[in-house]
Amino acid sequence: MTKIIIFRIAVFSIFILISCLLSANYQDMVGFALVLSVGLIHGANDLLIIKKNSKSISNFSQFRTFFAYIGVVFVGLIFFYLIPSFALITFILVSIYHFGEQHIQAIPITRKLRSNYRVISIVSHGIILFTIIFMNNIEVVNNVFLSFKINFLSSNTLNLILVTVTVVYMSTLVINKYLTSFIISEILFFVLFYFLSLSSTLILCFSVYFIFFHSILSIKDQVKYIYGSNDNISLKRYLLNSMPYFILALIFLILFYNFSEIDNSDLLPIIFTFLAAITFPHVIVIEKMYRSMK
Repeated sequence: MTKIIIFRIAVFSIFILISCLLSANYQDMVGFALVLSVGLIHGANDLLIIKKNSKSISNFSQFRTFFAYIGVVFVGLIFFYLIPSFALITFILVSIYHFGEQHIQAIPITRKLRSNYRVISIVSHGIILFTIIFMNNIEVVNNVFLSFKINFLSSNTLNLILVTVTVVYMSTLVINKYLTSFIISEILFFVLFYFLSLSSTLILCFSVYFIFFHSILSIKDQVKYIYGSNDNISLKRYLLNSMPYFILALIFLILFYNFSEIDNSDLLPIIFTFLAAITFPHVIVIEKMYRSMK
């Protein structure tokens, strides 16, 4: 637990300092660099996880699985085109669960929790996380929401959600003997994250959480699941296997950016759409992975 606390203090301190030193544009550049590197890599081995789950999958089945996966991504994009408001809300709800699941999964003792307490912990963590991001970047968030035809969020509503869900989450930690020792670490985490969200842009704030408190932990779990070990050799194999999909994703993004003639004002909605489209199949794969690890 001490190592976790030190790591959290170090990461947040570094990026709070960076956000104080850099302009908004440079903060966003750092954020995009993190998401487009480690962020993409952490989802680039989904097909390998599917293969591990299936065990006896043939080469033809792998080929078919790849196109099925891409098909789900395109369905997500069509979903955003046809019903953007519902699609964005769905994406946020799925992300709340996905981020909360990874966070709780990283604490080995929580695997002893009853399923109802586990779900409450997962959902509460995700809601608190997104509420902090939204309330301290409310103007930017409302501009994004408006582009998806969603009404404005109010500060009062977000404050109420934050207080209510925090009470629920802390109560869950207090009444569970497995989580009591985890309370200080969680309070510290959210306090530091709150200060980061105050000092940084939405992109940098999100990317710091996404990379250091989600993607890296997810990669660690994926490597162990696929190769049975977290040693350096397994990590190298994981990174090598991810490279073709990582490069394809980068090429697609570069081509799209160069030929689509999008305005800067449209950049955030497009990023959310792209992230959502690749998140939907990824969440399904990771959920199945964690179920098989129980």
